[in-house]
Amino acid sequence: MRPISLPAGDDRPALSLLEIRSPLTRVAYGVPAESACLVLLFAGNITVSESATTADAAREFDAPRLIWTPAGKAREIAAQAGARGTIMLVPRQTLVRALPTSLLADQMGILLRQGISQALGQNEAIVPLLEGIAAEKQANWPGSSQALEHYLGLVLLHLWRLLGADLVSRQRSPQGLAERFVMLAGLHKYQHWTVEHYARLLEVKRDRLNVAVRRATGLSPQGYLHREIMRDACELLASTGLPVSQIAFRLGFADPAYFNRFFTRQSGQSPGRYRHVLRDRREQGDLTYAAWP
Repeated sequence: MRPISLPAGDDRPALSLLEIRSPLTRVAYGVPAESACLVLLFAGNITVSESATTADAAREFDAPRLIWTPAGKAREIAAQAGARGTIMLVPRQTLVRALPTSLLADQMGILLRQGISQALGQNEAIVPLLEGIAAEKQANWPGSSQALEHYLGLVLLHLWRLLGADLVSRQRSPQGLAERFVMLAGLHKYQHWTVEHYARLLEVKRDRLNVAVRRATGLSPQGYLHREIMRDACELLASTGLPVSQIAFRLGFADPAYFNRFFTRQSGQSPGRYRHVLRDRREQGDLTYAAWP
C-alpha cells in the first residue's frame, strides 16, 4: 500500500491516500489519533480496532463498504489477504480548513464527528472524488493544491449527506433523541419543517420530542428551530452586505416580507433596523454588542 500525500503547504498537516492492493498476507496500518479516516473497501475484508492490543473491540467489515471514523482515538486497520481499497487519512486541522466558509460549516462539523458504515454500492459518487485527489497529486498541475482542497470539501459534503440520512434511522443511531433532533435540525432548518415532521422522521410522538428537547436545551422544538434561524440571520446581517431579501431566501423564506415579520417578532426590531443599530455601535467602537437580542 503506497501513500499519496496532499502537500501540506504553510503549516497545515498533510492529507494522505493509501491504496490497499490485494496483499498476500494480513497487513496492518496505524491511524493517528488526530486523523479522521475514510475507507472505501472494494474487495475482501478489513478489521478496524482502537489499537493492536484490543482485539476484542475490533470490528470486521466486508466489501463493498464505505467506512468513516472521526478523529479522536488512535486506530489500527488490518487488511486481510486479497483485500483491495483506498484509505484516506485527514488530520483534524485539514478537515476543519476544508469545510465551507458558510453557515453550513457548523452543521457539517457536528455530523462529521459521527462514524458511519454503509454498503459502497449505494455511494458510488464518492469514488471519483478520491480518484480526482490521487490524479491531482500525481499530475501536480498548476493550481493542484487548490483543486485538492476542493475535492476534499466535496468528499466531506458527500459524507455529511450520508450521515444526515443515517440520523433518521433510530435503530442505527446511538445518540439520544434530543441530540438526534438537534443534528437533524442543523441539516434541515432552512426547509422550515413542522415539529410534527421532525417527530415523524424520528419515529416518536410530538409530546415525547417536546419533553426531550426541552430537557436538553431549555426550549421547545419550535423555539429551538427559531433560535437557530435567528442566530444565522443575525450573523448574515452583521457579517455580509447581502440585501435583506437575499438573506431571507438563503434562510429558506420564500417571501422576504414573511422573514421581516419573523425577525421583528423574534427580536423586536426589523432586520434593517438591527443592521443599522449594529453598524452604529461598531462605528462608536462598541465591539461587545450582542450578536442578536
